[in-house]
Amino acid sequence: MAKSVRASVSKRNRANLRKNVFGPIVDARTERLAAKLQEIASQPRPEAPQKSKMDIVEDEADQKTKSQTGEEEMDIDTIKSSKKKPARVQKRNQKPRNSIVFQKRPSSTKKGSKKK
Repeated sequence: MAKSVRASVSKRNRANLRKNVFGPIVDARTERLAAKLQEIASQPRPEAPQKSKMDIVEDEADQKTKSQTGEEEMDIDTIKSSKKKPARVQKRNQKPRNSIVFQKRPSSTKKGSKKK
């Protein structure tokens, strides 16, 4: 285990190291990360792939038939009902208990067996 620093000189030295040596390194890293994030944020968003005309026509036809037959509501119901509870969590294999059984000690005082 590490020893705690109680001496004021050690504390002062550690604080100076933090301020003069490690501080500029952390600041430079923060600036690099901020610049990288700014660069990523300034780029335009990639657009979603456009569907062909055939796909658009098929999608519209599917939506019309679903709205007429009410399949859309059924799809939502089947999604909700298809969610199953996760399987029961199995316990990890535990070490088997010792199978050694010791014999009972014979009692030192038997009643009626003493001879005088």
